[in-house]
Amino acid sequence: MKQAPTKDDICDFVTNACRSKTNHTLYLGIISLEIALKIKKHVPLTLTNYEIIIDEEHIRHVKNRHQEDLGYICLITEIINDFDRIFKSIEPNRRTKKTEIFIVFEKKYDNGVIKLVKLRNMKDKALSLKTIFIKD
Repeated sequence: MKQAPTKDDICDFVTNACRSKTNHTLYLGIISLEIALKIKKHVPLTLTNYEIIIDEEHIRHVKNRHQEDLGYICLITEIINDFDRIFKSIEPNRRTKKTEIFIVFEKKYDNGVIKLVKLRNMKDKALSLKTIFIKD
């Protein structure tokens, strides 16, 4: 079993992704039974043992579209494990127009900022970072 990266490891990956033109993937861990049951109370999906991954391409998306949110990628594990609200979103892919299923994790911070992490539900039992942004 792979050891989950620390917050610093994730931040280093984000920094390197912003400078890189590659598309490496960072494995963040597996959704535990406890978190999967918490998710299932709100979203009718069984996500036990799903991997959580982030890839450099989507980090660069955040950097290019809403750079002020880039640092919150370092907190993605915290946001997923301690979300305040969660919902499923079904949207067409902008490029392919194929329908994609997303799980959106919402976390409210003490400063009033509400972050939304959108993870794409992959066929290979993985949730992959699509984007992270401030809720309007």
